[in-house]
Amino acid sequence: MKSLEAIAVRVSTRTFDNRPLSQGEIEELKSLLDLAAASSGPFGHKIKLGLSLGSGEGKPARMGTYGLISGAQAFAAAAVAPGPGSMEDLGWILEGFVLGITALGWASCWIGGLFSRGAAAGVAGAAGGDLVPAVVALGRTAPRRSLADRIVGGAARARTRKPLKEIAFSMEAALPGPWLPVLEAVRIAPSASNKQPWRLVWHPETAVWTLFLDEDRAYNHALGAVRIQNIDLGIAMRHFALAASELGLPGAWREPETSFQTVLDFGSARGWKSAAFWK
Repeated sequence: MKSLEAIAVRVSTRTFDNRPLSQGEIEELKSLLDLAAASSGPFGHKIKLGLSLGSGEGKPARMGTYGLISGAQAFAAAAVAPGPGSMEDLGWILEGFVLGITALGWASCWIGGLFSRGAAAGVAGAAGGDLVPAVVALGRTAPRRSLADRIVGGAARARTRKPLKEIAFSMEAALPGPWLPVLEAVRIAPSASNKQPWRLVWHPETAVWTLFLDEDRAYNHALGAVRIQNIDLGIAMRHFALAASELGLPGAWREPETSFQTVLDFGSARGWKSAAFWK
């Protein structure tokens, strides 16, 4: 399964089938997790990753998710040292892992709010001062969703997304046709509470995309130093890059520059914060 297909089929799953994992399945997950931990994000950060497993006797893995997740046989826990771009890099790296397991038929759910950060820190091998922003529940989809799953999914409007015209813009002309599948891959990316805080602006003269954060400040600062919407940006950046690569479109993510002042002014006038350039 290629990246665009994995992006298209992946959905958040909160109800898993509670089937014990085979040793081969465990090794498969560990291999993909090690591969993700060895990589860096666009801003140069690595993250620490660990795997928490169920008992193997039909008892699911536990991560203090207060009943929102049922039957998961594993959790991937992530930790990162704080710093500029660390949240984005965590989203980038962990979403790469999520899409990798999606391609192999696994189901998953990002969790950034309700989980035991102490337990996750131990699993990820977090050092003093590291942040533990998120975990991912893993397993096989259950035939029927739990009541908690249906309630949370409905509250987050899990099946809805903003239309493309609300997240992608062009400075002087229509959005460029070759990039529309890439923008769609970003549009359907997962985000906390389905807020989709990313905004993309195309500058035709320079052929540069600028990524902005349309921040819900109270929401994004609710977890202290963890910036959950910046993690969302990292997820969107990974979708963008994978889709562009698969379609043969050039470029890479870079830190914001002041040389594109017209674009930056376009974003700041709308209250957005510049996050990265693709060129």
